[in-house]
Amino acid sequence: MVAGEATCASVYGANRLGANSLLDIVVFGRACANRVAEIHKPGEKKKPLENDAGEKTIAWLDILRYSNGSLPT
Repeated sequence: MVAGEATCASVYGANRLGANSLLDIVVFGRACANRVAEIHKPGEKKKPLENDAGEKTIAWLDILRYSNGSLPT
């Protein structure tokens, strides 16, 4: 989970540049930390990745990247 770098709905407007502000880090960082605390517990084991997890992700991104819909990616 990424609080600042992936946020595009910035407090200062919907752009990538505003995502690095101190206010955004405080607001989105706290929200992210609270959510992580809700869904994960200390010492909890992670589920193992599937052997083809990387290939599935690339295939999914390619579907989006090469789609012919009316909205650009």
